Amino acid sequence: MRGRLMYSLSLLTTIALLALSVGVASGDGGCTISDWSSWQAYFTPIVPHTAQNPGNPAGRPIPTKSPSHAALMAWVNSMHLLPEPALAAHAEEVARGDDHSTIIGHGPAKGEPASRNAWATGGVLRNDSNPGPFFETFDNFYGETWRMLPHLWGGYAYQGADWVTFDREQVHKDESPYDGSYSMKIAASVPFEAGISREIKVEPGAEVKVRVMYALYDHGGKHAGNVWTYDWAALGVKVDDCDAEWVNGTVHGQWLSLEHTVTAGPEGRIMIFLQVISPLAENVNAYFDNVQVWVNGEPYTG
Repeated sequence: MRGRLMYSLSLLTTIALLALSVGVASGDGGCTISDWSSWQAYFTPIVPHTAQNPGNPAGRPIPTKSPSHAALMAWVNSMHLLPEPALAAHAEEVARGDDHSTIIGHGPAKGEPASRNAWATGGVLRNDSNPGPFFETFDNFYGETWRMLPHLWGGYAYQGADWVTFDREQVHKDESPYDGSYSMKIAASVPFEAGISREIKVEPGAEVKVRVMYALYDHGGKHAGNVWTYDWAALGVKVDDCDAEWVNGTVHGQWLSLEHTVTAGPEGRIMIFLQVISPLAENVNAYFDNVQVWVNGEPYTG
């Protein structure tokens, strides 16, 4: 009981830090600090249900109803307004052609050696390419199915909070003997923007590099013969009260890395965001694993 309470308190603290640090709209640290007030109405903290807390949003995600024709047409008509990462994800899917084989996804499965890349064999991250040490390997979660978060991380959504799921996943994981661990999975089949975040403290002025492995399920979504693959994953790194700096992952069907380097500010606060964005009603399943952090070239393990 005490352990679950400690998890809950840690999560709520992380969410409070997220809201406060992102919401600051003034200051002069030589960086961009946006007015976040217009987004506050869309921000929903994701808090898993526990014996002490009913969770937020209340209950677990509900099944998604099939979108109406009007909704589909509204999304189609908005495609020209989609951001560059969504268009890049779509272009990559179209370039692979119909019924292409995949490592993580629909269609004919790739076998050896085609299922290997620089990081993984199939859905398994290889030890020789991911030697660690790691800041986060997602071993410790709390909550219940569809609303599970890793210890010390806060969950959030700007869209689709009632439908997006957060889970621990063992299908796509690390190679033995570490294959008992999990990956962080974020999924939904409605438009959504959601993720998890965690703050660390480092020496002011330090160089901080963050790397995470990501995998997007190659869902091969099609509607009326048109490819609908517009979802992507993103790594955000935030310095003190500055806006987060983002790198995007748009390739589907295999484990790949996202990496970004920043310089710590005068307060030494660094916040890491792992986020998934889907502007359309697609069968999106995204995975994160093996977060690494280096401070001035030295591994940081928390």
